[in-house]
Amino acid sequence: MTDPVSSTHGAKAQGKAPAPQSTIEKTKLAATHALDTARDGARDVADRTAQVIDSNPLPVLIGGVVIGAIAGALVPRSRREAELLAPVGRRLRATTTDAVQSAKTTGLAELGALGLSKGALSEQGGKLVGGILTALATAGSAAITASREAKAKAAE
Repeated sequence: MTDPVSSTHGAKAQGKAPAPQSTIEKTKLAATHALDTARDGARDVADRTAQVIDSNPLPVLIGGVVIGAIAGALVPRSRREAELLAPVGRRLRATTTDAVQSAKTTGLAELGALGLSKGALSEQGGKLVGGILTALATAGSAAITASREAKAKAAE
């Protein structure tokens, strides 16, 4: 009969890991192996995910926003949540409204300081559109003339 203690020391002396002797040791070894496998798998998934995010950050960001919006729409809003968030929503709305009005007032004041009114801007916009249309018409006429000249030279 072999002595378990001496056979374990013999395996260590030969540079080999000792074979598990009990059910507890076997369970520990299996759990350690499963943990290592799961850790390696998680590391691989994290690396692949990082590569995808690095190569396509915008679609990933948009996807995250969409998933968040869907989750927010599907999760029902509780009465307590409504009570807590209502004051925040009112302050946010008031602040946003004030900021937009301030930007509008400041922008109109700056345009007024430059001598630009709504009427002047409308007139300048009309002149710009008219100039663009004239340029397009001239370019089209030039293209037709060049095409006719090329056909005439080819016919000669």
